[in-house]
Amino acid sequence: MPSIFCRMDNWKEKSGAFCLLPTVLLFLLLWSGFAGGAVIRDLGDLSQDPLFHVDQNSADKPLLPPLEQARLNAESDILYFAPWHRTAPRHTPEQASWGLDKYAEDPGYGKNGRPHPPEWIRKIVANAHLDDYPQGIFPAVTVKRTDFRALPTHESHSRNPMDSEMWYPFDNLQRSSEPAGMPVLVTLVSRDRKWFLTEASHILGWVPAANIAAVDPAFIKTWENGRYVAILRDKTTVRDGKTVLFRAPLGAVFSKTGEDADRTWIWTAVRDARGKASLRKAFIPKTSAVDKPLPLTPQNMARLARELAGKPYGWGGLGGNRDCSALVRDLFVPFGLWLPRNSGDQAGAGKFISFRDLVPAQKEALILRQGVPWRTLLWMPGHVMLYIGVRNGKPLIFHNFWSVKTRDAAGKRGKLIVGRASVTTLHPGRELPDLDLPGADLLRGLGGMVLLGETPGNGTESGQEKKP
Repeated sequence: MPSIFCRMDNWKEKSGAFCLLPTVLLFLLLWSGFAGGAVIRDLGDLSQDPLFHVDQNSADKPLLPPLEQARLNAESDILYFAPWHRTAPRHTPEQASWGLDKYAEDPGYGKNGRPHPPEWIRKIVANAHLDDYPQGIFPAVTVKRTDFRALPTHESHSRNPMDSEMWYPFDNLQRSSEPAGMPVLVTLVSRDRKWFLTEASHILGWVPAANIAAVDPAFIKTWENGRYVAILRDKTTVRDGKTVLFRAPLGAVFSKTGEDADRTWIWTAVRDARGKASLRKAFIPKTSAVDKPLPLTPQNMARLARELAGKPYGWGGLGGNRDCSALVRDLFVPFGLWLPRNSGDQAGAGKFISFRDLVPAQKEALILRQGVPWRTLLWMPGHVMLYIGVRNGKPLIFHNFWSVKTRDAAGKRGKLIVGRASVTTLHPGRELPDLDLPGADLLRGLGGMVLLGETPGNGTESGQEKKP
């Protein structure tokens, strides 16, 4: 790749000097899909409006029988509120200590590429005291957007000092970002009482103590009232009178307490000085939310996807942004379909059809034959995509992804940055002369597809129908 554009996985040149390309121009190039003067053709050739790709002959046709969708929605509500009704953690001690075990011998690098000293992880281990897990269990609710961390620290972790720059949206310790108003269960309190090891319905991680508040049975009874709304507009303003309380992402769920001509009234939670939650009524624009479940149709799915199209990539929800699995999960929440948080687990969230031992042409044929646009996930290790339809006989997908792998004539690896939610084929960047095949081709890497809303059957063309 030309020297004016640094390798995307190595901000500094080998000499240690920073690239001279101005920062503003660099970001423009990153978010435009450029690298070394190249651009992914899919981003220009394909409309990036998901609604454009809806088959109008079936736009309003239910993707699941309404009674089945209602059943799945009821199940999703049970799962969502399950943390409030457990008296013991769902996760094993091995799962709870995963982060400490993983990084105990690998302190890595923090901000500005500085190595973490060995005592860094030792102090975190002592503060976490996981030998006492579980301890101090209590139900709670998030009171603001909350990062779930692999370790009880705000410090970042990278294995490469060059991957620690401000613009790079990755942090190995970031597990997820969750909205205000989410039911959780605290299963361990750190020694300094600043961090809680916390379970939501779909994620486990350490959260700052100030971001959650303990709930009592009266709070739970009021909140869990059977009337729930899901946010349809990303970063919807939630107000208490003229005061902005927070901004809710698409897919956030709140307990509904009323409505008028222009507003939907919801319950929110406030943390008092003792760390207890108290109820507060708030409102959102009526057009920004919908009573769950929204009818699952291609048109409705595409409208939500349109709201997220072009949104920036954020590993584990860094900065309140989405990665591939968060995008997919949030899209299906308003329809009452509950999904796990990471792509590997999402592969088991429906009828999984394996592509094992299939060549690319066979995979493509199976997608076209059995895939249901707007209800089918395409899965590969480390990435998940939503199948949205066909163009010129080829599958189209909607996904949030960071980059396309490249390799120059000298064998030097790089990345062509996309970094946003996009509509593409299964061959983004296929036309690039330095595409790093076969690893950069999504179709070749696909491990299977998931038909959401369906349970595993008794056989497929591939001969494999099990969770990978």
